[in-house]
Amino acid sequence: MQIMINVHYGLTGIFSLNTSRFPLSSFISLSSLDLWSLTRMDFFLAIISAIAGFYFLIILLILKQSNFPIWVTRKIVHSIGGTYIAFIVYSFQNILGIILAIAFFLFIFLILVFFSKFSILKEYFILKDYRENERDFTFLLNTSATLITLLILLIIFRNNLPVFTAGALIISWADTSGEVIGRRFPYGKYKIFNHKTVTGTIAVFIFSLLSFFITFLRYNMEITMVYIWIILLGGVICTIVEAVSWKWLDNLFLPIVGSLIMFWITTLN
Repeated sequence: MQIMINVHYGLTGIFSLNTSRFPLSSFISLSSLDLWSLTRMDFFLAIISAIAGFYFLIILLILKQSNFPIWVTRKIVHSIGGTYIAFIVYSFQNILGIILAIAFFLFIFLILVFFSKFSILKEYFILKDYRENERDFTFLLNTSATLITLLILLIIFRNNLPVFTAGALIISWADTSGEVIGRRFPYGKYKIFNHKTVTGTIAVFIFSLLSFFITFLRYNMEITMVYIWIILLGGVICTIVEAVSWKWLDNLFLPIVGSLIMFWITTLN
């Protein structure tokens, strides 16, 4: 029996808000995933994506040599990389291509960190403080857990890419804006588990909304008042999740919550 998967969407007529087209069983079952039908385009995109990941590291190192604080360089790469992931999946035909891209990037990364003269990478990612109160392998574990979460979301919602894109954009934009704006304009400080600011929390809300709306535009989805109300509610929920998350767990919870909100929208008749 030949099992195929198609995660490519056209720009026109991409999405139907008819639940029969996207039954729940298609999301929770991996039986339609063919890991062996890799197209040439997928292989090409995997290589391009791995190279892009390498250049993200170069950008990080360049910024590190500048006067930018470490947390700024981290957030810049976090935002650029997450945005790339959110949109590049549109071009792949098969999940295997995406897995291959991750494998290529990890291979390059490990070679540079452990077996090359790029000792600065090893110091930057493992031995040195990268975020306040995060030492040793914490940052690597954080990044790895986030990527694994996104990969799981992609596999689950492989037939409904807008759901994945919304989650990826929210972790890329909302989380980043919250820290950048919150640190730049630290007004209304408060603490639940982590130190937060009202300005940062407002930024998370605004960029969560933006992530949903950009997803609608990217996939040519019609926006109605019903969806606007759900998006507003989704923005509030994402904001609360970010505000109450402990340490870096918002990197895990935000994409999941954002994806579930978009999934809710796509299941409406």
